[in-house]
Amino acid sequence: MAEGLLGLFHRGLDDKNRLVLPPEFRNRLDSQVVLTRWYENSLALFGEEEYAAFARSLHEQGSYDPKIRMARMEIFGGASLVGIDSQGRMTLPERLLEGFLLDIVKDRELTLLGDWNRIIFHSGLRYRDLAAKAQVNLDEALSQVEVSARGKKPEDQAEREA
Repeated sequence: MAEGLLGLFHRGLDDKNRLVLPPEFRNRLDSQVVLTRWYENSLALFGEEEYAAFARSLHEQGSYDPKIRMARMEIFGGASLVGIDSQGRMTLPERLLEGFLLDIVKDRELTLLGDWNRIIFHSGLRYRDLAAKAQVNLDEALSQVEVSARGKKPEDQAEREA
């Protein structure tokens, strides 16, 4: 999978739990991807190489810390290798839908967010709730990211500007 997965898309699940990926995503994906549990009851779709790099990093942290053990159980145990067909469809495993969808019958609309080297899947109902609660001050968030990208702590930058 190439870097540069960008955008927000809404897609429905059919009665066989298939999802048609938007062309902006599927044109950058291989025919096999890894789908796993992620933050805020979401799912993350990785290319196999990106997932392997992430998994190595998590594995290298060991399993001494109970929080890391729990993360490993969810991320490794919750991962599935999923195929994408020639029409850009993928079937979401039933076991990943449990706990992901608020209602397996009514919550069939998904929100897909490009996150540079992965795609985050949110249940449509959960995403609307999350977006309403998480009104982020974009100026403040971007300032922190910019300072961090330069390798400086936000408080160091504030002292220089004062």
